[in-house]
Amino acid sequence: MMERSYRNLEIELTKMESLYALFQNNVKLTEYLSGLYANDLEMAYNYKKEISPTFTYAYIGNQLLDKITVYKNNPEVPIVSAEIEDIDHYADPGHEDDVKKLPPSKGMWTFEPGTAVTKLPTIRYIHKMYNDSFTRELGLFQLTLNDGLIKQFFQTLQSKGDVWHIVLDDNKRVIFQDTEPILNDTDLELIFAAVPDSGVKTFYMKKHSYLVNAAKIKHWNLVMLEISPTDEALNIRKEIGWSVAVGLLLLLLLSALYFMMASSFAMRIIRFSRHMKRVVDPRHAYYPDTSESDEIGFLITNYNAMMHRVEELTHAVTQTEQLKQEAEIKMLQAQIKPHFLYNTLETMRMLALMKGDDEVADIGLKLGKLLRYSLSKTKDETTLFEELEHVQDYVDIHLSRMGERLEMVMNVHGAHAMELRCPRFILQPLVENSLLHGIEKIRGKGKISLDLWDHAHEVVIRLSDNGAGMDEQRLTIIQDVLAGKLPQEQIPFSGGIGLYNVNERIKAFFGGHSGMMITSHEGQGTVIEIKLVKRRGEQSA
Repeated sequence: MMERSYRNLEIELTKMESLYALFQNNVKLTEYLSGLYANDLEMAYNYKKEISPTFTYAYIGNQLLDKITVYKNNPEVPIVSAEIEDIDHYADPGHEDDVKKLPPSKGMWTFEPGTAVTKLPTIRYIHKMYNDSFTRELGLFQLTLNDGLIKQFFQTLQSKGDVWHIVLDDNKRVIFQDTEPILNDTDLELIFAAVPDSGVKTFYMKKHSYLVNAAKIKHWNLVMLEISPTDEALNIRKEIGWSVAVGLLLLLLLSALYFMMASSFAMRIIRFSRHMKRVVDPRHAYYPDTSESDEIGFLITNYNAMMHRVEELTHAVTQTEQLKQEAEIKMLQAQIKPHFLYNTLETMRMLALMKGDDEVADIGLKLGKLLRYSLSKTKDETTLFEELEHVQDYVDIHLSRMGERLEMVMNVHGAHAMELRCPRFILQPLVENSLLHGIEKIRGKGKISLDLWDHAHEVVIRLSDNGAGMDEQRLTIIQDVLAGKLPQEQIPFSGGIGLYNVNERIKAFFGGHSGMMITSHEGQGTVIEIKLVKRRGEQSA
């Protein structure tokens, strides 16, 4: 603690010494001390504005200051405040010669003993004042400290019990002690022999009866002593020993508690990891230890939830496999029915031929082809040639029923387009719409025209009829659905859903730039135009 008090005192002294620069660098103060003001009014104005605030700032920032005094050398300069005095009033017995020898860059600390040995000495700091060029002395700058600095030094030691504080000067003279005298001349000699030139030192005296903490204050040439009986020091050490013992005991208890907690966590983690290594079947993967609500309990709870989810997914996969097997069996069973139907139609066609009924035989042949094309599950795409052939078979069956009431005209401009790959059933549903919603609703002869043009990058198919057509509201709804402006679920009538499905299949197969457009006039018929954009490799020159 003595070292700490010594360092704090050094800091405070350095802080006090720095105040000199604040006043020396005040230009208005040096001008005032030099007598450069032309009249008293100018001098009083500058003192109040520039000089007096410097004194105020120094007092406010340093509570250990008792007084700041500037002694002026020029007797003709008027005294304007209590802080300014003539140099003749300066008195510091025993230090006048040392003050006169001070260089411009150095100040000096002095002390004046108190009126009694129980009174703390008065500490002062003195430095010469110069003009701006440091060529002429203007006076003396003096700081007088109150007794708070020395009191603060001893209070920082935080000593307890019977402790004596003593201040000695370089002449081994006691200038302060807070109790009755306890040191004789021999003791003083021993202390001075042990005290260093500067800094602090701790040692025993009088056969280890007393413990001495000494600090040599080089600035003041004073020795600060704290003397305490050895038994007091031993009591302090005993208290410290008990404190250390209690601290060690608490440390051992906390270490044991920490070890128990860590062991508990570690054992739970080890048991959990062993359980995970033994898991083979997810149905037996649940870990029963979920009673704790700490991080490990949270981990186990989430692990059990994950195992439950794995079991659910495993069960779902098993069910999916079973359903898949059942679907394959049903598909095999369903294949028997089309074959039976094909064989029956072929038998009917052969009987018709044997009886000479060629028309019935032809209808049976085309119906069989339609069924094979419709019920085939081996392929989802075909060629335009096969799609047009399927349309022709479909129309021929209706021609046998409707006779001269129906006419079908098909024109292909570009045979190369017949090889273009396309989805099945993109034309037959449109022809069926023309028959059901167009031709059959008029009394006269119905005509369906299918024209195909093969261009370099696309194939255009136009399907037109002279049927009943559709009103403007119905047409607008269908056009909005085909353009994606209206969901197909909002179609309030039949027929539009089939057109939507065909359009979506065309876009999915040929790309978004493909599709179909529809125009219609009520009582005049309907025109559907399909654009199939060719893919790379199918384009013609």
